[in-house]
Amino acid sequence: RTWPGNILPTLNRVVVTCQAVGIVDIVNVENGHTSLAESEYRVVNVKLRSFTNEATKGKTEEMDSMTHQIVTDYQKVRSTYINSQSLASNELPKFARKAVHELPDLNKLDDELDYWKLVDTWQVLCNTIRQAKQTQLQGVINEISVQVAMEAKGPLELPVKRRNLPEHVQKQLEEMEQQASADYVELGMEPILDFQEIISMKDSLDRVRKLAAMMKRERARLEAKESLIR
Repeated sequence: RTWPGNILPTLNRVVVTCQAVGIVDIVNVENGHTSLAESEYRVVNVKLRSFTNEATKGKTEEMDSMTHQIVTDYQKVRSTYINSQSLASNELPKFARKAVHELPDLNKLDDELDYWKLVDTWQVLCNTIRQAKQTQLQGVINEISVQVAMEAKGPLELPVKRRNLPEHVQKQLEEMEQQASADYVELGMEPILDFQEIISMKDSLDRVRKLAAMMKRERARLEAKESLIR
């Protein structure tokens, strides 16, 4: 049924795509003092926070400079992942390179909608890189596990259970996971906490600063790595 209670025709599947358009403040709750049934919802009136507000007055030059830098850094990061074959082969597996290649191009950041589209896109990139790192690590762990299991006496049982491996191998795999986790944190592409921080910020200028710092850091990392590869 729809929210008002109308009966819908039978469907095999419903796919909903959500697009962030900004942050809102709750103005009031229309039914806040009444108890609700399990199938009912609170109805609230909200106000969209402006991309420019009191905090940005007199700072338009800084805002313009940061938004321009964000666009430049994003374009550079995206083109590096797409066009640099040597970097892509070291950083990302094939599925991740394809996902990055499908990220949208960007040439402007003029309003709130543009900003949140870019935040969403950057989070997709962070998630893609995290998945790529996890896949690469799991591949190495599986290879070591199978190799050790094959060297043991008796028939090979698949999948290989870690608890059945020698203790020193289990310790080695745990250390590899811990090191990979530390390396990923150092990478600065965390796909959750940084974005929670952005959402929690009330000052639009702070949100822009945060996103600019995230992109600047990744661009600097890629350019440093590119210089070593060349």
